[in-house]
Amino acid sequence: MFFSDPGFDLKVSLNLLGASIIIALIVLGLSKNKFKAFLVFSILGNLSFLVNIGSRMFISYSLEFLAYFSLFIWPLINIFLIIKYFKSSKK
Repeated sequence: MFFSDPGFDLKVSLNLLGASIIIALIVLGLSKNKFKAFLVFSILGNLSFLVNIGSRMFISYSLEFLAYFSLFIWPLINIFLIIKYFKSSKK
């Protein structure tokens, strides 16, 4: 998507996924809430693949399942996790 180079797009996605892990660890360290850190990782991890959803990376590396998962299923999981987080934070 960025330069029509599947290798570069994969590197961008993996770097963003690594950044989401680091940010989730920072959230875990600051809040001591594992569920909040998991929620942050899930949302940012999904965004790291949605950035390149139109890329040839998924076809070149036979990762079509990951494209469908990150486009259709992962956002539903994130919505469920957000609802669960807000319901549990009101208690």
